[in-house]
Amino acid sequence: MDHLLHLLSSVLVPLFFLGIAGSMLVVLITTLSDLQQIFTSDEEEEM
Repeated sequence: MDHLLHLLSSVLVPLFFLGIAGSMLVVLITTLSDLQQIFTSDEEEEM
């Protein structure tokens, strides 16, 4: 049982940190997109 828990933890810990890195990437891209929308004037958009 101890070997199973060690194997499971050696798989889940890297997946946890990959998930955190992916979430940080999404937050960064979303923030940059929002800042671009805030600082661009509405006159530049064509309707």
